[in-house]
Amino acid sequence: TVCLFPPQESDYFTPQGEFRVDKEGSPILLNCLMYKMSYYRFGEMQLDFRTPPGFDRTRNAEIGNKDIKLKHLEEAFTSEHWLVRIYKVKKEENRDPLEHSPRSSSSSRQKYTSKKTAKRKRGHVKNKLALKKGKKLNNKKSV
Repeated sequence: TVCLFPPQESDYFTPQGEFRVDKEGSPILLNCLMYKMSYYRFGEMQLDFRTPPGFDRTRNAEIGNKDIKLKHLEEAFTSEHWLVRIYKVKKEENRDPLEHSPRSSSSSRQKYTSKKTAKRKRGHVKNKLALKKGKKLNNKKSV
């Protein structure tokens, strides 16, 4: 059997124990959702003519994954200095269709009949009141 475990914190670091966002960064970090949402469209930005596009001045490095595509999210808001980023989930019709057809069940007939259920029949409530939507029932008799 194959067991899949969520990534550990150590998986986001390089083998040397560094946290890097450039091309030398961990492949797990460069493909995680947090990284993609943080650096989405950042590879298009060039803040200074002396630095390449996608240069992170805080970490003093050019980001490793510049061409980020988001399938199920779209950018709703980004603050002036990119400190706050808000995304919204795309509507279902914009998502990829399912590769398989939805399951259908035939609940009307049973595949087998057991001795227990064959003897029992579906019950019903005697003198059940019939309700009509929008009508108030008058149970009181006029005197």
